[in-house]
Amino acid sequence: MPILPTTRPAAVPYRYPFRAGRRSATLVLTSMLVLAGCSGPSPAGDDSAAPAAGQAEAKDASARLDALIEQYADVQRASGRQNALEDLTAEAFLDDIESKRKLLEQVRNVDPGPLSPEASIDRRFLAGLLESDIYSAEQRRLWENDASIYVPAGEVGRLLEPAATEPGEERARSFTTLLEEIPKRIELAQKNLRNPPRRFTEAAIFKTQGTIASLETDGASLAGDAPIGAADFTGRLETAVSALKSFEQFLEDDLLPRSTGSWAIGKAHYDYILAHRWFFEQDAEQILERGRLAFETTEALAQEVSDRIQPGKHWSEVYERLKDDHPPADGIKAAYQRSIDAAQVFVLENRIVSLPEGERVITVDTPPAMRRSSPFGTFQSVDRFGTDLEGKLVLTPIESWMTPEQQAERLRSHHNAWIPIIAVHEAYPGHHVDALKTRENPRLLRRIARESIFAEGWGLLTEEMMFEVGFLQGDDVRLTQLRNRLWRAARVILDVSLHTGRMSYDEAVDFLVERVRFERYAAELEVGMYTVRPTYVLGYLIGMEEIMDIRSDWIEVNGEPDPPSEFYDQLLRVGSIPPVLVRESLLGKE
Repeated sequence: MPILPTTRPAAVPYRYPFRAGRRSATLVLTSMLVLAGCSGPSPAGDDSAAPAAGQAEAKDASARLDALIEQYADVQRASGRQNALEDLTAEAFLDDIESKRKLLEQVRNVDPGPLSPEASIDRRFLAGLLESDIYSAEQRRLWENDASIYVPAGEVGRLLEPAATEPGEERARSFTTLLEEIPKRIELAQKNLRNPPRRFTEAAIFKTQGTIASLETDGASLAGDAPIGAADFTGRLETAVSALKSFEQFLEDDLLPRSTGSWAIGKAHYDYILAHRWFFEQDAEQILERGRLAFETTEALAQEVSDRIQPGKHWSEVYERLKDDHPPADGIKAAYQRSIDAAQVFVLENRIVSLPEGERVITVDTPPAMRRSSPFGTFQSVDRFGTDLEGKLVLTPIESWMTPEQQAERLRSHHNAWIPIIAVHEAYPGHHVDALKTRENPRLLRRIARESIFAEGWGLLTEEMMFEVGFLQGDDVRLTQLRNRLWRAARVILDVSLHTGRMSYDEAVDFLVERVRFERYAAELEVGMYTVRPTYVLGYLIGMEEIMDIRSDWIEVNGEPDPPSEFYDQLLRVGSIPPVLVRESLLGKE
């Protein structure tokens, strides 16, 4: 998280992006490749060779750092690999902490002096990631405090998805192994869990129930492709379901009554993440003030727009009426696809960013097994290490089991002023483009890392950018966009307040319901996410502000870019790393 100048106020007025056309004055797999030795600048900055006298020293330091980054990358790839069976013993968690501690010591021992500017950034970034990971793991001890990590809901959902691209035999083999693993996970959970937060245990109960339902409904669908006989497969499936049902009972009867722990990480922990992972000089209280100022400013802007639409009404009343204008249930995907395609054309025609030939974003249905946990949808970006060019906006359809009232309310969530904003944020020039541009940076750590303080900040910034350059039009869209920014400002206020003891869970839910006009069930899900992922949601608003500052300073030095891609291509190629390091890469300012 970026180091902010000490003279900076708690928050800054929003600065708007330049308009299109306006003008003013690889994954490195080869062992020990030295990127700093390449001739010419890298996409993220000048990584030219060191002076001749120090070339050998620079080469050695760079090679040592590359090897350490490769070690870190191996761990990250393994933990993120689909269908991986993670070791959930307490010993494995403690071993992971110790391994990271040893890796951190080695990173610190790499002499930064001979390193190229980009390698030096990677060294500081990797040290910050490791420091934060170690501190958080030791403080939170999730193997003792979060029953959800033992429930393989995600693995089950992916493997039972009929539309999965993975071959049936391969999925069946992974699924069969997973079924055998589930009882072992449950046994470990009962051994490891202590006194977790009550809300964590309640979430685990919900997750367990959904996993049981998925296995009972769809588990037998892979029997024909399984590497074992039908009877053995059925036996493993029944044993796994039985283990999960016993776990559900354990959670309800044993763990829930003793779930007295706190999910709040505390101010010291919060400040540690801000300083060590994202390089902020501001502490939690100063970040809170930035959120409050942004909330007040955005609320006033929303009311101004609302008064143009329907004078005398509160912005929230006007916004609620906008939601009545939506596509029919069977037209939701088509409506999003039209907006996505239009945003793509606009970005290319106005040269906002450059894009590879053949890339696209499509809309698909959420897999049935994952609809309960994803009532609206998600976005699947391209693999930053792959060659695929297709992003997917995954939308949960309006389902027949819903009551008419539920169907109507869900449809209102996909209203016509909302859809183009999502097309911008998720696809063009949002997260899809961000992932594509990150591929252009050859530095391994930049592809592995995806820090919310940049990635989510970029997504929110694109909404403002595309309004300013004329793609997002109309007061209905502007009001919706400002409501979404108000929500992101609320996230800053609530996340800091929850984890530093200023606000309870119920108070945070009430804030979203009363001030941002969330439905209560949606507010409860939202706040529940804050309790599990402290600091993550700062990335949207605070990240947007930081990137805006970088852009303004870049323009002061280089003048208005013409076309806009002259700046945005450089920005995104740096990678989703803390903005203070992005600033250093683009402007050479530490």
